[in-house]
Amino acid sequence: MSHINLLTLETLPDINEQIKIRASKDPRIEYSGSEDYPIKVHEIKKLIEYAPKNRDVLEVAAYYLKNIILLQAFPDANHRTALTAIEIFLEDNGLNLDYTTVEAFDFRKKLYNCRLMVYKTYEEMPTKVLKDDDNQEGNSVFTLCLKFVKAHVR
Repeated sequence: MSHINLLTLETLPDINEQIKIRASKDPRIEYSGSEDYPIKVHEIKKLIEYAPKNRDVLEVAAYYLKNIILLQAFPDANHRTALTAIEIFLEDNGLNLDYTTVEAFDFRKKLYNCRLMVYKTYEEMPTKVLKDDDNQEGNSVFTLCLKFVKAHVR
């Protein structure tokens, strides 16, 4: 297995901040997070720490996608942060992610339904989800993320 370039602790807050900046300049981009809801740095550190180092690059991308969304570590734009993060991650590993806004929206709807079915909530999850066995039969959230990555990687 070849070396995989993993995301760093600095990458995720930077991505979310760029989304926030773009939203402040373009009224069509929504970012409703407030300073009253600080970034959960501890959760991001754990996400980076637990990133699988011995997995296929697409499975690692699905890990990031699933867990950035589940942890809800940012005041807003967690889904957009997750998608941008895996785009950067895949580019750093020689691959491209190509999807339309409609495909991203459809994925988000499916993921909301799946999260409700599996976790019985849309709220942020504790860091213990980072240690979920992604290959277990019941982890359809990871499976959904992996299918999205595989369908859109080039």
